[in-house]
Amino acid sequence: MRLSSLLLTAVIFGGLGFLLGRLTQTDSERLIEPKALADGVSPGYRAGEKKWSGPGQGPSDLRAKLEREVNPLARYKLAMDHMEAWVGRDPRGALDWIKSQQPSVRRKEVMRLALAQFAESDPKGAAEWVMANLSGIELHNSLIQISGPWSRINGTEAATWLSALPASKERDAALESALFGWGTVDPVAAVEYAGAKVTDKGLALVLKRASYAGWAKSDPVAAVSASLDSSRGHGDMTQFANTLANWATVDLAASSEWLMKNVSSPNERTEAVLELSTIFARQSPDAGLEWIGGLPDENERRLASNQFAVDWASVDPAASAKWASGQSPGLLSDQAQMEILQSYLADDAAAFDQWRKSLPEGALKQKAADLVAPANEEGE
Repeated sequence: MRLSSLLLTAVIFGGLGFLLGRLTQTDSERLIEPKALADGVSPGYRAGEKKWSGPGQGPSDLRAKLEREVNPLARYKLAMDHMEAWVGRDPRGALDWIKSQQPSVRRKEVMRLALAQFAESDPKGAAEWVMANLSGIELHNSLIQISGPWSRINGTEAATWLSALPASKERDAALESALFGWGTVDPVAAVEYAGAKVTDKGLALVLKRASYAGWAKSDPVAAVSASLDSSRGHGDMTQFANTLANWATVDLAASSEWLMKNVSSPNERTEAVLELSTIFARQSPDAGLEWIGGLPDENERRLASNQFAVDWASVDPAASAKWASGQSPGLLSDQAQMEILQSYLADDAAAFDQWRKSLPEGALKQKAADLVAPANEEGE
């Protein structure tokens, strides 16, 4: 069985969570969706244009008051009360102050909100501040936070600026976010950029997936159709499967129906069937069982059943195990059976023990017994 790494998300980028495939993992946090107008800027968020509503005459007076406040909770409350005005007038100064505070969950949240506001009016400026002031996981998450909304405003600018950064996992994760965001608003341009402007072949493939994933959120039929043609062209159906999976997270019924109507070859469907099996298992197991039963190819049903059962066991191990015990020999692989049994045992050892003793004699019962007592089991 293949490791299932659905990122709902997926990797999840805000409300536009997307899957980057089973072999891609992105360590990111939820993004703030910019409430932007057509030009990408909300009223009152342009630096220097917002009327000062804090204490004194401007940010310097607020900062002085903050430095006089000795109670940390009161200091953060005062900052939060005036953070929007502060970021509107002096975003870098506000972020510098936040960075100077002791690391904490509170500081992390305040910085996230301030960066989101700064990025609405000046995403490049926000990204430059992040690169100059943060490192490690803070840099990773902040670049992702900025790059998605930025690319929906100006995809070319965002992708070009990020691409010029030194190669790193932080840059690559931000580029994934950017190409996904760009794909939601200008998918053809995003796909073309990934294919023509990115010289690293491995990264280019990841960014094409992200572009098609974004496209699937805004125009799923066009996205899967284009991704299918592209995948056929370079002989790798995993990209198409990933695009379809991103549609499936939004509309599982429509995406699975489209697959069966438009891709007649079981070999071309394999990767997509495995992705859909995982999503069915986690979102709608009953519908998933019905869908798998309707697959026309026997080998396809077997592959789907194995993937489905293992992923179902990750969310409802008892139901998956009970279903597995009723299947004909040979449907589920030994590995799939063991993963199901292990999930059930880890979830509820007492219920597992009672269930395994009720099983009819056979290979599954023996596997369950060996799992509990690999040597000679006593007390049967």
